[in-house]
Amino acid sequence: MKPIIRLDQPLINKIAAGEVVERPLSVVKELFENAIDAGASTITVEIAEGGLTSIRVTDNGVGIPAEQILLAFTRHATSKIASVEDLFEVGTLGFRGEALSSIAAVAQVEMITKTAGAMMGLRTEIHGGEMISSGEIGTVNGTTVIVGNLFYNTPARRKFLKKPGTETGYISDCLQKLALGNTGLTIRYINNGQIVFQTNGRGDLKTTMLSIYGHETAAKLVDITAALDEFELSGLIGKPEIARSNRNRQSFFVNGRLISSKLLTQAVEEATKTMLPGGKFPVYALNLNLPHDTVDVNVHPTKMDVRFADEDGVYRFIIGAVREGLTESNLIPEIRLERVREIPPMPEMEQPEIKPPEPKITPHPRVVNDRPYNTTPPVLPKAEPPSPLSLKEEKSLPSESQPFFTNYTIYGLIFETYWLVTQGQSLYLIDQHAAHERVLYEELLAKSNLGAIPSQSLLAPMPLRLTPMELSLLKESISLFVRFGFEIEVNENGPNKGALLVAVPLMLKGPAPTEFFTDILDKIGETGFSRSGVYAHKTEAIAMAACKAAVKAGDNMSQHEARSLVERMLTLENPFTCPHGRPTIIEITQRELERKFKRG
Repeated sequence: MKPIIRLDQPLINKIAAGEVVERPLSVVKELFENAIDAGASTITVEIAEGGLTSIRVTDNGVGIPAEQILLAFTRHATSKIASVEDLFEVGTLGFRGEALSSIAAVAQVEMITKTAGAMMGLRTEIHGGEMISSGEIGTVNGTTVIVGNLFYNTPARRKFLKKPGTETGYISDCLQKLALGNTGLTIRYINNGQIVFQTNGRGDLKTTMLSIYGHETAAKLVDITAALDEFELSGLIGKPEIARSNRNRQSFFVNGRLISSKLLTQAVEEATKTMLPGGKFPVYALNLNLPHDTVDVNVHPTKMDVRFADEDGVYRFIIGAVREGLTESNLIPEIRLERVREIPPMPEMEQPEIKPPEPKITPHPRVVNDRPYNTTPPVLPKAEPPSPLSLKEEKSLPSESQPFFTNYTIYGLIFETYWLVTQGQSLYLIDQHAAHERVLYEELLAKSNLGAIPSQSLLAPMPLRLTPMELSLLKESISLFVRFGFEIEVNENGPNKGALLVAVPLMLKGPAPTEFFTDILDKIGETGFSRSGVYAHKTEAIAMAACKAAVKAGDNMSQHEARSLVERMLTLENPFTCPHGRPTIIEITQRELERKFKRG
């Protein structure tokens, strides 16, 4: 064994730098946050070759006094905290005093800075932690940091970086998210001499989303604003129709700090679970404000991870706030009809009379003089479970919203699947299976919150073929299934070891297949039966039960049954998707139809 030695300072600095500076993105983020802490209102970020060749960050902040420049480049030197007590109420983005020293240890750094009271600025050059030069320079107030040849003295680290295009992608994504969390800043981002985006700094989140993600996204956003006790949530979330196949367009901030939190991500996805199809993720930019002493930001040198003093309270608040905001909005996707190929008319003498085929429409039972009878349905009680927002402070809840459909006309059923409904200047098509799923889901969920759902015994118990692991999970979570109407007998000993399904919810048409249970057990096995997961498992199981019991396309329904179903569905607070996120309703506006008929 080699003898124990004390490492020299340059090596210590390089090791420490590895925790803070993982790639060019780390440099950009640290310098950007330093500029915010310096009170800048305008920040310009310029990179070349993915940041490997050059990174330049310029701000108009307060600058650094000349006598403190060298101190700013030493480890654990900061102006943002001074005591242990300060560490538990950090209000700035930076506070560890590691960024500048870590960057300078693995790159060639040049800093130009000037304070408002100074006649001249100061230019300082540091390579690999060593001072190269320092002197006065004429410049404007603020700070410019130029980082060149990143990892030039640690080639082992440099070879693990991605191609310049990939590194550029990381930086672009981070800067876009930082812009969403700092809408009051004017931000310019330049890559290889080309402006990637620029924000106006007017403080409007929707405008910033427009400049970054484009009109299609910005036009389909829902405002989220909620407050409960010491929690406040604000921001925008996309409607289901612009959901993505990945989480790249998700930005979460805590007290203005861009963070990465599984807890918060899961909370938003739980709130939107029954509104999005499987494999789709919501688009959002949200900021959670809470007292600084209730959140720990000193978890990792990158400051992307945080811990909450009341994780369960934060989780439930986020679910309630997001769900409340979405259910108060119209989430019906508007359909743009595809371009119709125009066929030139036949010669006048040869043109035959052509009658287009008519879709099969089931006559409506209520007609007056061969015209549909308009109805205004009563507002039924909501079937949505009590919002987590109401669990602590009932008075903080907004007033009960009115249903979206209030004065509509039901015309009939086409293709034995879709109901035609009109309201205002729009035609709506309603999928009867998806509609029935949503109605059953909300009814089951409401009943499960009041107590166990009524069940019916099977004439002969049905064996469930489960693995030992599945059997163990079933035993642990048996109360979850019992709560909404299933009775299962578990036998872990003897020749008949296994499980028997004895009773099912009264609303099911018959025994649920084994896959119904194994799918739920798989999810429980993956995520663990945590505090935050209890509600998710219950809603998942109820959604599956509703799907099994709902009418299918082509099922025969009487006119009375069909009308009752549609009217029940239209009075729900959230009638826009089935529990698995498929749309129940699509909209075609009169304007869109007139456009296709060349009338406008």
